[in-house]
Amino acid sequence: MTPQEENFIRKFTSLTTAVHSHQPLLKAFLQTMHFAFYKANTSKFKYLIETESATCLLFGNEVNHLQFGFFHLPTKPEERIPFWESICAKAKEAGTTSLAGPIQASTYFPYRFITESDGRPFFDGEYFSQDFAHEFMMAQNPSKVQYYRTGERDRFDGVMAVSKPYFDKASEMGFTIQAHSSVSPTLFSSVFQLIGKIFGSNWSFQQISEEETKLIYASEFGKNSRLMLHTYHLNGQMIGFCRYVEHDEKTIICKTLGLLPEYQKMGLGNAGVYTMHADAKRLGYSHMYYALIYDGNRVQQNMPKDDSVIFRKYASYEFEL
Repeated sequence: MTPQEENFIRKFTSLTTAVHSHQPLLKAFLQTMHFAFYKANTSKFKYLIETESATCLLFGNEVNHLQFGFFHLPTKPEERIPFWESICAKAKEAGTTSLAGPIQASTYFPYRFITESDGRPFFDGEYFSQDFAHEFMMAQNPSKVQYYRTGERDRFDGVMAVSKPYFDKASEMGFTIQAHSSVSPTLFSSVFQLIGKIFGSNWSFQQISEEETKLIYASEFGKNSRLMLHTYHLNGQMIGFCRYVEHDEKTIICKTLGLLPEYQKMGLGNAGVYTMHADAKRLGYSHMYYALIYDGNRVQQNMPKDDSVIFRKYASYEFEL
């Protein structure tokens, strides 16, 4: 990195630490952000924008569609609009017609500003945003806003009852689900081959190489937990997966559930929901987080909501310049 880039990521680290020093996962988050910054630096176009108390990286491989990330608004309210105006001015100067964020190199890394929270500590995968960032962004009149949420449930019987018929029907079609307590390099490669096909059309998705992706999840290799992954198979072919992270002894986080596009809208995701909870219950978990779910997610729309609680909401934004 250049001295300017090193100073920028050092400032981002310092500002994040000042705001979130009480967060138990701060060190892990900052390690992820340093790797994300390295990846963002490989973009064809990149512009560092900073003040004494603010940072923003503009980057992208298409100059007319840049993204913003590594974002800290100034601490003084009167400095925030001038800072945002400087970001938009730089984007326009570069030839950008649209701006999207917050994002750090790719949706493989934490993104989204928090819009509502019950105040509990962040879990793995959340972006450590400032409390006022969402309100400020909405005041800048984005052309599009994507909303997400994280919920929890400590009773599984209701959701299992609703999803069991889907599982039974899918089983008759030759649909099977395999549970994995660890992820080998071979299994990782098999799942990686699906990721771009499943999520490639999602908001601001950017594929990264298998080797780079392994670096992101390196801490999970060789690690065992009661439940780390479900792989979905139809007549012997892997068509999807569901990834989990153990939050504590009783709590498991459902991080990602995906099916190849040609197998969506068949009820197979709902079948996966049954096994998700049945296996969690069988393995001794009594609490589940559903992490960072897009508000338009079809699977969650079909599941009961009266026994689940949303404890965090988020947003990301697009601007026409």
